[in-house]
Amino acid sequence: MANLKRLLGYLRPHITLAVLAVLVMFVASLLEISPAMLVRRVLDQALPNRDMDMVVMLCLWYIGVYFLRGIVNYIQWYACELMGQRVIYDLRRSVHDHLQTLPPSYFSGMGTGQVMSRLTSDVESIQHFIGFGALFLVNMVIMFCTVATYLAIMDWRLTLMTCAGYPFLLRMVFWFDRNIRPAWKKVREVMGKLTETLQENIGGIRVVKAFAREPHQIDLFREKNMSHYKANLDRAAIEAKAQPVLDFLSGLSTISMLGYGAFLVMTGRITVGVLFAFYSLTWSMIWPIRMLGWLVNMAEQALAASPRLFELLDVVPAIKNKPGAIVLDEPEGHIVFEDVSFTFPGDTREALKDVNLEILPGETVAIVGGTGSGKSTLVNLIPRFLDPTSGRITLDGIDLRDIDLESLRKSTGLVLQDNFLFSATVRENIALGRPDAGDEEIENAARLAQAAEFIDELPRKYMTPVGERGIGLSGGQKQRIALARALLVNPRVLILDEATSSVDTETEYLIQEGLEEVMRGRTSIVIAKRLSTVRGADKIVIMDQGRVTRVGTHEELLAEEGFYRRLFESQFADEDVERALEMELGKEGA
Repeated sequence: MANLKRLLGYLRPHITLAVLAVLVMFVASLLEISPAMLVRRVLDQALPNRDMDMVVMLCLWYIGVYFLRGIVNYIQWYACELMGQRVIYDLRRSVHDHLQTLPPSYFSGMGTGQVMSRLTSDVESIQHFIGFGALFLVNMVIMFCTVATYLAIMDWRLTLMTCAGYPFLLRMVFWFDRNIRPAWKKVREVMGKLTETLQENIGGIRVVKAFAREPHQIDLFREKNMSHYKANLDRAAIEAKAQPVLDFLSGLSTISMLGYGAFLVMTGRITVGVLFAFYSLTWSMIWPIRMLGWLVNMAEQALAASPRLFELLDVVPAIKNKPGAIVLDEPEGHIVFEDVSFTFPGDTREALKDVNLEILPGETVAIVGGTGSGKSTLVNLIPRFLDPTSGRITLDGIDLRDIDLESLRKSTGLVLQDNFLFSATVRENIALGRPDAGDEEIENAARLAQAAEFIDELPRKYMTPVGERGIGLSGGQKQRIALARALLVNPRVLILDEATSSVDTETEYLIQEGLEEVMRGRTSIVIAKRLSTVRGADKIVIMDQGRVTRVGTHEELLAEEGFYRRLFESQFADEDVERALEMELGKEGA
Protein backbone atom coordinates (compact mmCIF):
# COMPACT_ATOMS: atom_id res chain seq x y z
CA MET A 1 0.00 0.00 0.00
CA ALA A 2 2.88 2.36 0.77
CA ASN A 3 4.32 1.81 -2.71
CA LEU A 4 0.91 2.42 -4.32
CA LYS A 5 0.45 5.62 -2.33
CA ARG A 6 3.92 6.76 -3.35
CA LEU A 7 3.21 6.00 -7.01
CA LEU A 8 -0.06 7.91 -6.94
CA GLY A 9 1.85 10.81 -5.36
CA TYR A 10 3.39 11.44 -8.78
CA LEU A 11 -0.10 12.47 -9.96
CA ARG A 12 -0.17 15.51 -7.64
CA PRO A 13 1.61 17.95 -9.98
CA HIS A 14 -0.90 17.02 -12.69
CA ILE A 15 -4.06 17.12 -10.57
CA THR A 16 -5.81 19.58 -12.93
CA LEU A 17 -5.41 17.18 -15.83
CA ALA A 18 -6.57 14.30 -13.60
CA VAL A 19 -9.73 16.18 -12.57
CA LEU A 20 -10.45 16.95 -16.23
CA ALA A 21 -10.07 13.26 -17.09
CA VAL A 22 -12.47 12.25 -14.27
CA LEU A 23 -15.09 14.79 -15.39
CA VAL A 24 -14.86 13.51 -18.94
CA MET A 25 -15.25 9.95 -17.61
CA PHE A 26 -18.47 10.96 -15.87
CA VAL A 27 -19.83 12.42 -19.10
CA ALA A 28 -18.75 9.23 -20.91
CA SER A 29 -20.67 7.10 -18.39
CA LEU A 30 -23.85 9.12 -19.03
CA LEU A 31 -23.38 8.68 -22.78
CA GLU A 32 -22.87 4.94 -22.18
CA ILE A 33 -26.48 4.52 -21.01
CA SER A 34 -27.98 6.88 -23.62
CA PRO A 35 -28.26 4.33 -26.49
CA ALA A 36 -30.11 1.89 -24.23
CA MET A 37 -32.51 4.66 -23.18
CA LEU A 38 -33.19 5.55 -26.83
CA VAL A 39 -33.79 1.95 -27.92
CA ARG A 40 -36.08 1.44 -24.93
CA ARG A 41 -38.25 4.35 -26.15
CA VAL A 42 -38.30 2.87 -29.66
CA LEU A 43 -39.50 -0.51 -28.34
CA ASP A 44 -41.91 0.75 -25.70
CA GLN A 45 -43.33 3.90 -27.35
CA ALA A 46 -42.55 4.30 -31.07
CA LEU A 47 -43.31 0.74 -32.22
CA PRO A 48 -46.55 0.16 -30.29
CA ASN A 49 -47.85 3.53 -31.49
CA ARG A 50 -46.43 3.09 -35.02
CA ASP A 51 -44.87 6.54 -34.64
CA MET A 52 -42.34 6.75 -37.48
CA ASP A 53 -41.50 10.36 -36.72
CA MET A 54 -40.38 9.33 -33.23
CA VAL A 55 -38.28 6.52 -34.72
CA VAL A 56 -36.54 8.99 -37.04
CA MET A 57 -36.00 11.46 -34.22
CA LEU A 58 -34.61 8.78 -31.89
CA CYS A 59 -32.31 7.49 -34.66
CA LEU A 60 -30.95 11.01 -35.16
CA TRP A 61 -30.43 11.30 -31.42
CA TYR A 62 -28.67 7.92 -31.54
CA ILE A 63 -26.27 9.20 -34.22
CA GLY A 64 -25.64 12.38 -32.23
CA VAL A 65 -24.92 10.42 -29.06
CA TYR A 66 -22.31 8.26 -30.81
CA PHE A 67 -20.74 11.32 -32.42
CA LEU A 68 -20.49 12.98 -29.03
CA ARG A 69 -19.15 9.74 -27.50
CA GLY A 70 -16.39 9.76 -30.09
CA ILE A 71 -15.34 13.28 -29.09
CA VAL A 72 -15.53 12.48 -25.37
CA ASN A 73 -13.60 9.23 -25.77
CA TYR A 74 -10.89 11.07 -27.72
CA ILE A 75 -10.53 13.66 -24.94
CA GLN A 76 -10.59 10.92 -22.29
CA TRP A 77 -7.93 8.75 -23.93
CA TYR A 78 -5.69 11.65 -24.84
CA ALA A 79 -5.92 13.20 -21.36
CA CYS A 80 -5.08 9.87 -19.71
CA GLU A 81 -2.15 9.24 -22.05
CA LEU A 82 -0.87 12.80 -21.64
CA MET A 83 -0.97 12.55 -17.87
CA GLY A 84 0.69 9.12 -17.93
CA GLN A 85 3.50 10.37 -20.14
CA ARG A 86 4.03 13.41 -17.93
CA VAL A 87 4.15 11.29 -14.78
CA ILE A 88 6.60 8.83 -16.30
CA TYR A 89 8.71 11.70 -17.64
CA ASP A 90 8.93 13.06 -14.10
CA LEU A 91 9.63 9.63 -12.60
CA ARG A 92 12.29 8.65 -15.13
CA ARG A 93 13.96 12.06 -14.80
CA SER A 94 13.99 11.88 -11.00
CA VAL A 95 15.56 8.40 -11.06
CA HIS A 96 18.18 9.41 -13.63
CA ASP A 97 18.98 12.66 -11.82
CA HIS A 98 19.32 10.78 -8.55
CA LEU A 99 21.67 8.25 -10.15
CA GLN A 100 23.92 11.16 -11.12
CA THR A 101 24.32 12.03 -7.43
CA LEU A 102 25.55 8.56 -6.45
CA PRO A 103 29.30 7.85 -6.23
CA PRO A 104 31.02 5.45 -8.67
CA SER A 105 31.39 2.92 -5.85
CA TYR A 106 27.59 2.39 -5.85
CA PHE A 107 27.56 1.21 -9.46
CA SER A 108 30.41 -1.22 -8.88
CA GLY A 109 28.09 -3.02 -6.46
CA MET A 110 25.07 -3.07 -8.80
CA GLY A 111 25.27 -4.37 -12.36
CA THR A 112 24.57 -2.01 -15.26
CA GLY A 113 21.98 -4.44 -16.58
CA GLN A 114 20.05 -4.25 -13.30
CA VAL A 115 20.00 -0.45 -13.42
CA MET A 116 18.94 -0.45 -17.10
CA SER A 117 16.17 -2.98 -16.44
CA ARG A 118 14.74 -0.75 -13.73
CA LEU A 119 14.86 2.33 -15.92
CA THR A 120 13.21 0.59 -18.90
CA SER A 121 10.90 -2.36 -18.27
CA ASP A 122 10.07 -1.41 -14.66
CA VAL A 123 9.30 2.19 -15.61
CA GLU A 124 7.19 0.91 -18.52
CA SER A 125 5.08 -1.22 -16.16
CA ILE A 126 4.52 1.76 -13.89
CA GLN A 127 3.65 3.90 -16.91
CA HIS A 128 0.90 1.48 -17.96
CA PHE A 129 -0.67 1.62 -14.54
CA ILE A 130 -0.27 5.33 -13.76
CA GLY A 131 -1.07 6.50 -17.27
CA PHE A 132 -3.96 4.15 -17.91
CA GLY A 133 -4.76 1.68 -15.14
CA ALA A 134 -5.30 4.11 -12.24
CA LEU A 135 -7.63 6.39 -14.20
CA PHE A 136 -9.33 3.42 -15.80
CA LEU A 137 -10.07 2.13 -12.31
CA VAL A 138 -11.77 5.45 -11.54
CA ASN A 139 -13.64 5.21 -14.84
CA MET A 140 -14.74 1.68 -13.96
CA VAL A 141 -16.19 2.79 -10.61
CA ILE A 142 -18.01 5.76 -12.20
CA MET A 143 -19.39 3.56 -14.98
CA PHE A 144 -20.56 0.81 -12.60
CA CYS A 145 -22.28 3.27 -10.23
CA THR A 146 -23.96 5.22 -13.06
CA VAL A 147 -25.28 2.13 -14.84
CA ALA A 148 -26.32 0.38 -11.60
CA THR A 149 -28.25 3.48 -10.52
CA TYR A 150 -30.10 3.71 -13.86
CA LEU A 151 -30.97 -0.02 -13.84
CA ALA A 152 -32.14 0.13 -10.22
CA ILE A 153 -34.47 3.01 -11.12
CA MET A 154 -35.96 0.91 -13.95
CA ASP A 155 -36.40 -2.25 -11.83
CA TRP A 156 -34.56 -2.95 -8.59
CA ARG A 157 -35.54 -6.66 -8.54
CA LEU A 158 -33.96 -7.37 -11.93
CA THR A 159 -30.93 -5.32 -10.88
CA LEU A 160 -30.41 -7.55 -7.82
CA MET A 161 -30.72 -10.67 -9.99
CA THR A 162 -28.18 -9.22 -12.41
CA CYS A 163 -25.75 -8.62 -9.53
CA ALA A 164 -26.28 -12.04 -7.91
CA GLY A 165 -23.10 -13.52 -9.41
CA TYR A 166 -20.90 -10.50 -8.72
CA PRO A 167 -19.65 -11.66 -5.27
CA PHE A 168 -18.26 -14.79 -6.93
CA LEU A 169 -16.65 -12.64 -9.60
CA LEU A 170 -15.02 -10.45 -6.94
CA ARG A 171 -13.79 -13.51 -5.04
CA MET A 172 -12.15 -14.80 -8.20
CA VAL A 173 -10.56 -11.39 -8.77
CA PHE A 174 -9.06 -11.38 -5.26
CA TRP A 175 -7.73 -14.94 -5.75
CA PHE A 176 -6.11 -13.72 -8.94
CA ASP A 177 -4.63 -10.75 -7.06
CA ARG A 178 -3.02 -12.96 -4.39
CA ASN A 179 -1.41 -15.31 -6.87
CA ILE A 180 -0.36 -12.98 -9.67
CA ARG A 181 1.66 -10.60 -7.45
CA PRO A 182 4.53 -13.01 -6.57
CA ALA A 183 4.47 -14.29 -10.15
CA TRP A 184 5.09 -10.82 -11.57
CA LYS A 185 7.75 -10.13 -8.93
CA LYS A 186 9.61 -13.24 -10.09
CA VAL A 187 9.31 -12.14 -13.72
CA ARG A 188 10.86 -8.75 -12.85
CA GLU A 189 13.75 -10.32 -10.99
CA VAL A 190 14.70 -12.75 -13.75
CA MET A 191 14.26 -9.99 -16.36
CA GLY A 192 16.86 -7.91 -14.52
CA LYS A 193 19.31 -10.83 -14.52
CA LEU A 194 18.64 -11.51 -18.20
CA THR A 195 19.29 -7.86 -19.10
CA GLU A 196 22.47 -7.85 -17.04
CA THR A 197 23.78 -10.98 -18.78
CA LEU A 198 22.93 -9.53 -22.20
CA GLN A 199 24.68 -6.25 -21.37
CA GLU A 200 27.80 -8.08 -20.21
CA ASN A 201 27.87 -10.30 -23.29
CA ILE A 202 27.66 -7.31 -25.62
CA GLY A 203 30.01 -5.07 -23.61
CA GLY A 204 32.59 -7.82 -23.21
CA ILE A 205 32.30 -9.31 -26.71
CA ARG A 206 36.01 -8.86 -27.45
CA VAL A 207 37.03 -10.67 -24.28
CA VAL A 208 34.53 -13.43 -25.03
CA LYS A 209 35.97 -13.94 -28.50
CA ALA A 210 39.57 -13.60 -27.34
CA PHE A 211 39.11 -16.54 -24.96
CA ALA A 212 36.78 -18.49 -27.28
CA ARG A 213 34.03 -18.39 -24.65
CA GLU A 214 31.14 -18.03 -27.06
CA PRO A 215 29.64 -21.48 -26.20
CA HIS A 216 29.82 -20.70 -22.48
CA GLN A 217 28.17 -17.28 -22.89
CA ILE A 218 25.51 -18.78 -25.17
CA ASP A 219 24.74 -21.40 -22.50
CA LEU A 220 24.70 -18.75 -19.78
CA PHE A 221 22.28 -16.56 -21.73
CA ARG A 222 20.15 -19.59 -22.60
CA GLU A 223 19.93 -20.42 -18.89
CA LYS A 224 18.82 -16.88 -17.95
CA ASN A 225 16.44 -16.77 -20.91
CA MET A 226 14.94 -20.10 -19.85
CA SER A 227 14.41 -18.77 -16.30
CA HIS A 228 12.57 -15.79 -17.78
CA TYR A 229 10.57 -18.13 -20.02
CA LYS A 230 9.55 -20.36 -17.09
CA ALA A 231 8.67 -17.40 -14.87
CA ASN A 232 6.38 -16.06 -17.59
CA LEU A 233 4.80 -19.48 -18.09
CA ASP A 234 4.03 -19.66 -14.36
CA ARG A 235 2.51 -16.20 -14.57
CA ALA A 236 0.52 -17.12 -17.71
CA ALA A 237 -0.77 -20.31 -16.03
CA ILE A 238 -2.35 -18.22 -13.25
CA GLU A 239 -3.94 -15.89 -15.79
CA ALA A 240 -5.16 -18.85 -17.87
CA LYS A 241 -6.86 -20.39 -14.82
CA ALA A 242 -8.60 -17.15 -13.91
CA GLN A 243 -9.97 -16.06 -17.30
CA PRO A 244 -12.28 -19.07 -18.04
CA VAL A 245 -13.81 -18.83 -14.56
CA LEU A 246 -14.37 -15.10 -15.02
CA ASP A 247 -15.99 -15.79 -18.42
CA PHE A 248 -18.30 -18.42 -16.91
CA LEU A 249 -19.38 -16.21 -14.00
CA SER A 250 -19.96 -13.28 -16.38
CA GLY A 251 -22.12 -15.47 -18.63
CA LEU A 252 -23.99 -16.79 -15.61
CA SER A 253 -24.97 -13.27 -14.57
CA THR A 254 -26.27 -12.51 -18.06
CA ILE A 255 -28.31 -15.74 -18.26
CA SER A 256 -29.78 -15.12 -14.80
CA MET A 257 -30.84 -11.65 -15.86
CA LEU A 258 -32.38 -12.86 -19.13
CA GLY A 259 -34.27 -15.73 -17.48
CA TYR A 260 -35.73 -13.64 -14.70
CA GLY A 261 -36.29 -10.68 -17.04
CA ALA A 262 -38.25 -12.85 -19.47
CA PHE A 263 -40.44 -14.03 -16.58
CA LEU A 264 -41.10 -10.39 -15.59
CA VAL A 265 -42.01 -9.47 -19.20
CA MET A 266 -44.41 -12.41 -19.52
CA THR A 267 -46.07 -11.52 -16.22
CA GLY A 268 -46.40 -7.90 -17.35
CA ARG A 269 -44.17 -6.42 -14.63
CA ILE A 270 -41.69 -4.88 -17.06
CA THR A 271 -41.73 -4.03 -20.75
CA VAL A 272 -39.64 -5.51 -23.57
CA GLY A 273 -37.83 -2.18 -23.78
CA VAL A 274 -36.77 -2.44 -20.13
CA LEU A 275 -35.51 -6.00 -20.69
CA PHE A 276 -33.57 -4.89 -23.77
CA ALA A 277 -32.08 -1.95 -21.82
CA PHE A 278 -31.01 -4.36 -19.08
CA TYR A 279 -29.49 -6.72 -21.63
CA SER A 280 -27.66 -3.85 -23.34
CA LEU A 281 -26.30 -2.44 -20.10
CA THR A 282 -25.57 -5.66 -18.22
CA TRP A 283 -22.20 -5.85 -19.90
CA SER A 284 -21.54 -2.26 -18.82
CA MET A 285 -21.78 -3.58 -15.26
CA ILE A 286 -19.96 -6.85 -15.85
CA TRP A 287 -16.98 -5.48 -17.73
CA PRO A 288 -15.84 -3.18 -14.90
CA ILE A 289 -15.63 -6.22 -12.61
CA ARG A 290 -14.01 -8.27 -15.36
CA MET A 291 -11.60 -5.43 -16.05
CA LEU A 292 -10.83 -5.32 -12.34
CA GLY A 293 -8.90 -8.55 -12.82
CA TRP A 294 -6.97 -7.02 -15.70
CA LEU A 295 -6.37 -3.84 -13.71
CA VAL A 296 -5.19 -5.93 -10.77
CA ASN A 297 -2.75 -7.62 -13.15
CA MET A 298 -1.54 -4.23 -14.34
CA ALA A 299 -1.34 -2.88 -10.80
CA GLU A 300 0.63 -5.92 -9.64
CA GLN A 301 3.14 -5.38 -12.41
CA ALA A 302 3.55 -1.78 -11.26
CA LEU A 303 3.71 -2.78 -7.58
CA ALA A 304 6.28 -5.46 -8.39
CA ALA A 305 8.36 -2.90 -10.31
CA SER A 306 7.99 0.05 -7.94
CA PRO A 307 10.07 -1.32 -5.01
CA ARG A 308 12.98 -1.92 -7.40
CA LEU A 309 12.67 1.64 -8.68
CA PHE A 310 12.17 3.20 -5.25
CA GLU A 311 15.20 1.25 -4.03
CA LEU A 312 17.28 3.38 -6.38
CA LEU A 313 15.54 6.59 -5.36
CA ASP A 314 15.98 5.82 -1.66
CA VAL A 315 19.73 5.35 -1.84
CA VAL A 316 21.22 8.19 0.15
CA PRO A 317 24.36 9.51 -1.60
CA ALA A 318 27.32 8.66 0.59
CA ILE A 319 29.16 11.65 -0.82
CA LYS A 320 27.33 14.96 -1.02
CA ASN A 321 27.77 18.64 -0.30
CA LYS A 322 27.61 19.92 3.22
CA PRO A 323 25.32 22.88 3.88
CA GLY A 324 27.27 26.02 3.08
CA ALA A 325 30.02 24.14 1.20
CA ILE A 326 32.95 26.32 0.13
CA VAL A 327 33.15 27.11 -3.58
CA LEU A 328 36.74 27.14 -4.80
CA ASP A 329 37.84 30.03 -6.96
CA GLU A 330 41.46 29.48 -7.96
CA PRO A 331 43.02 26.89 -5.63
CA GLU A 332 46.79 26.73 -5.28
CA GLY A 333 46.82 22.92 -5.25
CA HIS A 334 48.36 22.26 -1.83
CA ILE A 335 47.16 18.74 -0.89
CA VAL A 336 47.75 17.11 2.50
CA PHE A 337 46.77 13.59 3.62
CA GLU A 338 46.49 13.41 7.40
CA ASP A 339 46.34 9.87 8.90
CA VAL A 340 44.06 8.75 6.07
CA SER A 341 42.65 5.23 6.14
CA PHE A 342 39.99 3.74 3.90
CA THR A 343 38.00 0.50 3.87
CA PHE A 344 35.61 -0.44 1.09
CA PRO A 345 32.01 -1.15 2.26
CA GLY A 346 31.53 -4.81 3.10
CA ASP A 347 35.28 -5.45 3.31
CA THR A 348 37.23 -5.93 6.52
CA ARG A 349 40.64 -5.18 5.02
CA GLU A 350 41.91 -1.63 4.90
CA ALA A 351 42.74 -0.47 1.38
CA LEU A 352 44.66 2.49 2.84
CA LYS A 353 46.30 2.59 6.28
CA ASP A 354 47.40 5.77 8.08
CA VAL A 355 48.58 7.59 4.98
CA ASN A 356 50.40 10.86 5.64
CA LEU A 357 51.52 12.74 2.57
CA GLU A 358 52.02 16.36 1.57
CA ILE A 359 51.93 17.54 -2.04
CA LEU A 360 53.05 21.13 -2.48
CA PRO A 361 51.47 23.55 -4.98
CA GLY A 362 52.88 23.01 -8.47
CA GLU A 363 54.69 19.84 -7.42
CA THR A 364 54.72 16.71 -9.57
CA VAL A 365 54.37 13.57 -7.49
CA ALA A 366 54.62 10.04 -8.84
CA ILE A 367 52.99 7.13 -7.02
CA VAL A 368 54.53 3.70 -7.54
CA GLY A 369 53.60 0.34 -6.09
CA GLY A 370 52.56 -3.19 -6.86
CA THR A 371 49.08 -4.32 -7.84
CA GLY A 372 46.64 -3.77 -4.98
CA SER A 373 48.96 -1.43 -3.12
CA GLY A 374 46.26 1.30 -2.98
CA LYS A 375 47.52 3.74 -5.63
CA SER A 376 44.21 4.24 -7.45
CA THR A 377 42.25 4.28 -4.20
CA LEU A 378 44.51 7.07 -2.96
CA VAL A 379 43.95 9.34 -5.97
CA ASN A 380 40.20 8.58 -6.06
CA LEU A 381 39.95 10.26 -2.67
CA ILE A 382 41.07 13.61 -4.10
CA PRO A 383 38.00 14.30 -6.33
CA ARG A 384 35.90 12.62 -3.60
CA PHE A 385 34.85 9.57 -5.56
CA LEU A 386 35.48 8.03 -2.14
CA ASP A 387 35.70 9.53 1.34
CA PRO A 388 38.28 8.45 3.95
CA THR A 389 37.07 6.05 6.61
CA SER A 390 39.26 7.99 9.04
CA GLY A 391 41.61 10.93 8.83
CA ARG A 392 41.18 13.82 6.45
CA ILE A 393 42.48 15.32 3.20
CA THR A 394 42.86 19.05 2.78
CA LEU A 395 43.20 21.25 -0.30
CA ASP A 396 44.80 24.60 0.53
CA GLY A 397 44.08 23.88 4.19
CA ILE A 398 40.36 23.15 3.63
CA ASP A 399 38.94 19.70 4.35
CA LEU A 400 37.72 18.23 1.04
CA ARG A 401 34.39 17.40 2.71
CA ASP A 402 33.83 21.13 3.26
CA ILE A 403 34.40 22.01 -0.41
CA ASP A 404 31.60 22.23 -2.99
CA LEU A 405 31.78 19.02 -5.05
CA GLU A 406 31.31 20.69 -8.43
CA SER A 407 34.04 23.26 -7.87
CA LEU A 408 36.37 20.59 -6.44
CA ARG A 409 35.98 18.35 -9.48
CA LYS A 410 36.27 21.25 -11.91
CA SER A 411 39.61 22.00 -10.25
CA THR A 412 40.70 18.38 -10.74
CA GLY A 413 41.54 16.74 -14.07
CA LEU A 414 41.53 12.95 -14.09
CA VAL A 415 42.81 10.60 -16.78
CA LEU A 416 42.36 6.87 -16.17
CA GLN A 417 43.86 3.77 -17.72
CA ASP A 418 40.46 2.69 -19.08
CA ASN A 419 38.78 5.86 -20.28
CA PHE A 420 35.17 6.08 -21.35
CA LEU A 421 34.24 7.89 -24.55
CA PHE A 422 30.64 8.85 -25.31
CA SER A 423 28.77 8.14 -28.54
CA ALA A 424 29.41 11.64 -29.85
CA THR A 425 31.95 13.41 -32.08
CA VAL A 426 35.64 13.63 -31.23
CA ARG A 427 35.16 17.35 -30.60
CA GLU A 428 32.27 16.76 -28.16
CA ASN A 429 34.28 14.15 -26.27
CA ILE A 430 37.25 16.48 -25.86
CA ALA A 431 35.00 19.42 -24.90
CA LEU A 432 33.04 17.36 -22.35
CA GLY A 433 34.21 19.46 -19.39
CA ARG A 434 34.05 22.75 -21.33
CA PRO A 435 31.27 22.60 -23.94
CA ASP A 436 31.79 26.29 -24.70
CA ALA A 437 35.47 25.86 -25.63
CA GLY A 438 36.57 27.26 -28.98
CA ASP A 439 38.07 25.24 -31.83
CA GLU A 440 41.53 26.64 -31.20
CA GLU A 441 41.49 25.61 -27.54
CA ILE A 442 40.26 22.10 -28.41
CA GLU A 443 42.92 21.65 -31.09
CA ASN A 444 45.62 22.92 -28.74
CA ALA A 445 44.58 20.38 -26.07
CA ALA A 446 44.65 17.65 -28.72
CA ARG A 447 48.19 18.70 -29.78
CA LEU A 448 49.43 18.57 -26.18
CA ALA A 449 47.94 15.08 -25.82
CA GLN A 450 49.56 13.99 -29.11
CA ALA A 451 46.08 13.32 -30.53
CA ALA A 452 45.97 16.00 -33.26
CA GLU A 453 47.85 13.92 -35.83
CA PHE A 454 45.53 10.90 -35.87
CA ILE A 455 42.42 13.13 -35.52
CA ASP A 456 43.41 14.98 -38.70
CA GLU A 457 43.47 11.62 -40.49
CA LEU A 458 39.89 10.76 -39.49
CA PRO A 459 37.20 11.12 -42.21
CA ARG A 460 35.61 14.22 -40.65
CA LYS A 461 38.47 15.19 -38.37
CA TYR A 462 37.12 16.62 -35.10
CA MET A 463 33.52 16.12 -36.23
CA THR A 464 34.00 12.37 -36.73
CA PRO A 465 31.44 10.42 -34.67
CA VAL A 466 32.93 8.10 -32.07
CA GLY A 467 31.11 4.78 -31.68
CA GLU A 468 29.86 3.42 -28.39
CA ARG A 469 32.68 3.41 -25.80
CA GLY A 470 35.05 4.63 -28.52
CA ILE A 471 34.74 1.57 -30.74
CA GLY A 472 36.75 2.03 -33.92
CA LEU A 473 39.61 3.75 -32.09
CA SER A 474 42.64 2.02 -30.67
CA GLY A 475 43.29 1.98 -26.93
CA GLY A 476 46.05 4.54 -27.35
CA GLN A 477 43.85 6.84 -29.42
CA LYS A 478 41.06 6.71 -26.85
CA GLN A 479 43.53 7.46 -24.09
CA ARG A 480 44.94 10.48 -25.93
CA ILE A 481 41.43 11.88 -26.46
CA ALA A 482 40.76 11.38 -22.76
CA LEU A 483 44.00 13.17 -21.93
CA ALA A 484 43.05 16.07 -24.22
CA ARG A 485 39.67 16.19 -22.47
CA ALA A 486 41.39 16.60 -19.09
CA LEU A 487 43.87 19.19 -20.37
CA LEU A 488 41.15 21.35 -21.92
CA VAL A 489 39.59 21.91 -18.50
CA ASN A 490 42.92 23.40 -17.39
CA PRO A 491 42.66 21.90 -13.90
CA ARG A 492 44.74 23.11 -10.97
CA VAL A 493 45.27 19.49 -9.92
CA LEU A 494 46.02 16.94 -12.65
CA ILE A 495 45.79 13.21 -11.88
CA LEU A 496 47.15 10.69 -14.38
CA ASP A 497 46.30 7.11 -13.41
CA GLU A 498 48.25 4.91 -15.84
CA ALA A 499 47.38 7.54 -18.45
CA THR A 500 50.02 6.44 -20.96
CA SER A 501 49.80 2.68 -20.43
CA SER A 502 47.96 2.10 -23.73
CA VAL A 503 50.40 3.98 -25.97
CA ASP A 504 53.69 2.90 -27.45
CA THR A 505 57.01 4.12 -26.14
CA GLU A 506 57.48 6.69 -28.89
CA THR A 507 54.03 8.22 -28.36
CA GLU A 508 54.58 8.15 -24.61
CA TYR A 509 57.78 10.14 -25.07
CA LEU A 510 55.95 12.73 -27.20
CA ILE A 511 53.11 12.95 -24.66
CA GLN A 512 55.64 13.39 -21.84
CA GLU A 513 57.18 16.31 -23.70
CA GLY A 514 53.77 17.96 -23.98
CA LEU A 515 52.94 17.18 -20.36
CA GLU A 516 56.11 18.83 -19.10
CA GLU A 517 54.70 22.10 -20.36
CA VAL A 518 51.19 21.33 -19.11
CA MET A 519 52.32 20.26 -15.63
CA ARG A 520 54.46 23.31 -15.11
CA GLY A 521 52.90 25.44 -12.39
CA ARG A 522 50.12 22.97 -11.50
CA THR A 523 49.94 20.15 -8.96
CA SER A 524 50.30 16.84 -10.77
CA ILE A 525 49.93 13.29 -9.47
CA VAL A 526 51.11 10.50 -11.73
CA ILE A 527 50.55 6.76 -11.34
CA ALA A 528 52.66 4.72 -13.73
CA LYS A 529 54.61 1.50 -14.00
CA ARG A 530 57.10 2.75 -16.57
CA LEU A 531 59.96 4.56 -14.90
CA SER A 532 60.34 6.75 -17.95
CA THR A 533 57.03 8.33 -16.93
CA VAL A 534 57.86 8.97 -13.26
CA ARG A 535 61.58 9.67 -13.22
CA GLY A 536 61.13 13.41 -13.76
CA ALA A 537 58.77 13.80 -10.77
CA ASP A 538 59.72 16.11 -7.91
CA LYS A 539 59.21 13.20 -5.58
CA ILE A 540 58.17 9.58 -5.85
CA VAL A 541 55.87 7.87 -3.35
CA ILE A 542 56.26 4.11 -2.86
CA MET A 543 53.14 2.29 -1.68
CA ASP A 544 52.76 -1.24 -0.38
CA GLN A 545 49.59 -2.85 1.04
CA GLY A 546 47.88 0.50 1.49
CA ARG A 547 50.78 2.21 3.27
CA VAL A 548 53.27 4.83 2.13
CA THR A 549 56.58 3.08 2.74
CA ARG A 550 59.05 5.50 1.19
CA VAL A 551 59.18 8.98 -0.36
CA GLY A 552 62.12 10.29 -2.34
CA THR A 553 63.47 11.41 -5.70
CA HIS A 554 64.31 9.08 -8.55
CA GLU A 555 68.01 9.18 -7.75
CA GLU A 556 67.51 8.71 -3.99
CA LEU A 557 65.30 5.67 -4.42
CA LEU A 558 67.54 4.19 -7.08
CA ALA A 559 70.61 4.45 -4.83
CA GLU A 560 69.14 2.12 -2.19
CA GLU A 561 67.84 -1.43 -2.18
CA GLY A 562 64.07 -1.74 -2.29
CA PHE A 563 60.98 -1.90 -4.47
CA TYR A 564 61.97 0.99 -6.73
CA ARG A 565 65.43 -0.45 -7.42
CA ARG A 566 63.90 -3.84 -8.24
CA LEU A 567 61.37 -2.17 -10.54
CA PHE A 568 64.18 -0.37 -12.33
CA GLU A 569 66.13 -3.60 -12.79
CA SER A 570 63.06 -5.43 -14.11
CA GLN A 571 62.67 -2.87 -16.93
CA PHE A 572 66.15 -3.40 -18.34
CA ALA A 573 67.81 -6.43 -19.80
CA ASP A 574 70.21 -8.08 -17.31
CA GLU A 575 73.31 -7.07 -19.24
CA ASP A 576 72.18 -3.44 -19.34
CA VAL A 577 71.25 -3.00 -15.67
CA GLU A 578 74.71 -2.18 -14.41
CA ARG A 579 75.40 0.32 -17.17
CA ALA A 580 71.97 1.92 -16.74
CA LEU A 581 72.53 2.28 -13.01
CA GLU A 582 75.92 3.88 -13.59
CA MET A 583 74.34 6.35 -16.01
CA GLU A 584 71.45 7.23 -13.65
CA LEU A 585 73.66 7.60 -10.58
CA GLY A 586 76.23 9.43 -12.63
CA LYS A 587 73.61 12.05 -13.42
CA GLU A 588 73.02 12.50 -9.69
CA GLY A 589 76.78 12.99 -9.07
CA ALA A 590 77.01 15.51 -11.87
